[in-house]
Amino acid sequence: MWLSKRRFLTLLAGLPLAACGFEPVYGPEGAATALRGRIAYRAPETPEGFRLRARLEDRLGRVERGDYLLQIGIETREEAVVISSDQDINRYNLPGRATWALFAAEDLDADTPLASGEVRTFTAYSAFGSTVATQEAQDDARDRLAVALADLIVTDLVFAAQDLP
Repeated sequence: MWLSKRRFLTLLAGLPLAACGFEPVYGPEGAATALRGRIAYRAPETPEGFRLRARLEDRLGRVERGDYLLQIGIETREEAVVISSDQDINRYNLPGRATWALFAAEDLDADTPLASGEVRTFTAYSAFGSTVATQEAQDDARDRLAVALADLIVTDLVFAAQDLP
């Protein structure tokens, strides 16, 4: 009985979305599927750039020469956030920022991109263990940061896709 009430409430909650023209972006004709396999990527040749590009390829497909070129710049830094009474740093934040610009492949010399944006996020890691454990934690945090930045870029691209030629 409770389950059927829950289904009814879920259906009832979805009605306003259907009435306003809501369309899933990952649906058969959604904006995200229109981008899949059409974007080539240019990211910095750093470990973060490599991981960001790999995540973009996972989400939007791998293409060497697509209809669009996505150029990405990444900035990261490291901030000490927990310092012990012995002046040891025990935790670091890794804030990151990625700027991106999407160009038409046939018009790469254009001054104005078809879409552009900036995304920011951060991750953190603990420096409590051995030197090896701290280095692994730092590498993992950098990977997580790149993945999070890539996911934010994909979200921005999906919103921009409806205005692309």
